[in-house]
Amino acid sequence: INRYSEPGKGTTFKIYWPASSSETDIDVMKSNAPAVLNHQNETILVVDDDDDIRDLTEDVLKSYDYQVIAASSGEQALEIYSRKKESIDLILLDLNMPGMGGHKCLIELMKINPRVRVLITSGYSANGQVREPLKQGASGFIGKPYQINELLAMLRKLLD
Repeated sequence: INRYSEPGKGTTFKIYWPASSSETDIDVMKSNAPAVLNHQNETILVVDDDDDIRDLTEDVLKSYDYQVIAASSGEQALEIYSRKKESIDLILLDLNMPGMGGHKCLIELMKINPRVRVLITSGYSANGQVREPLKQGASGFIGKPYQINELLAMLRKLLD
């Protein structure tokens, strides 16, 4: 994290995330993650407006033999869920997206299916902006950036 600040002009933060797109990187992450128990070839709908996060999450989940459907917005997630709700076991939903946003998407998903399992992801703490979606029926929360082993453990907890 780099910070640049000038009095009266403001502050700029630059955050650099490690790049991880090669098979070797995924294999290393996979070797550090717990074994996925009771896996039944479940389908996860990954909803995130950040292409890199969505793609990496999709790749990792697929490497653990999950079926993955990806959506880049709340609107797209609703359209997909409306068509495929019987085959989607859990939704991994980013809370902070342009357009509809994750909170409104959660409300609309619950209108379609009040028992839908939604794991909220956010860079905000569970005590802040995430509190209301959890009260309204989200199944759980995992903070960003999440570790692969934490994500896999949370998925198993909610799916089992």
